Amino acid sequence: MSSSSSSQVRRVVLSTGNILEMEELIRKAGQTTTEELRGSINTTLSSWGGSGGEGQAGEVLNIQRVLKNAEQEPNDTSGNKTTVKLFLSNNDSTQVEDALKTVSSSLNLPRIDSVIVTPPDVSDDATLESLEPLWLALEDAVGRGEVVSIGLADVSYQLFRELYSWAKVKPTTVQVNLSSCCVVSQELSAFAQQNDVQVLTHNDAAEIVDEDIVSSIASRLGLSGAQLQWVARHRTIQQCFGLVQDKGYTLALACNG
Repeated sequence: MSSSSSSQVRRVVLSTGNILEMEELIRKAGQTTTEELRGSINTTLSSWGGSGGEGQAGEVLNIQRVLKNAEQEPNDTSGNKTTVKLFLSNNDSTQVEDALKTVSSSLNLPRIDSVIVTPPDVSDDATLESLEPLWLALEDAVGRGEVVSIGLADVSYQLFRELYSWAKVKPTTVQVNLSSCCVVSQELSAFAQQNDVQVLTHNDAAEIVDEDIVSSIASRLGLSGAQLQWVARHRTIQQCFGLVQDKGYTLALACNG
């Protein structure tokens, strides 16, 4: 990428596409989420090439992996269910709106079946008031028919219960990190059972994207002052057979050019 074009870039949106098609990534068993994300970003940047102003629209640089079989007709998607997990850097409603719009557009989805959000602060000090902007944005997306169901990850039982009581559109899912607790608390299990909330476990890192990943993207693109806005991981399952059809990452960076 030329220095003249990179100096105008204020935002980078990188989409890995379906990482199940990345043979070199699939062969590496037992990867952490962060390792998988780093590998898929590197593969995406290598395939994209970044020649000239390709992918740049105004101050936004869109990087998408070149698909081998992009010309093929899409398969029947009627039996598929797509879940998106958002990792946010702040609780602003605009960040949620931006992420959902970007992911829906890049995956060409009329709607997302389930969205689970990991807030930036999941400590015991996090308050309901801090979560309200992002949750209202999720509720609006449900109201517009863009999202079917919504959920939260990694918040305390107390905070989840408070949000459930306050919310107009109730969370249908709560995710618990197995690295922070080996088993789901009895309180949360009982509350979830009473309110028909699905409890899921995961082992994603607290910070899915570290500074090394951000700086490596910025240096490869010749950009400075890059800051992560959000990361979205999507997974599409063929429901009849429980097969994962599509999995990948999208992330947005703000930068100074």
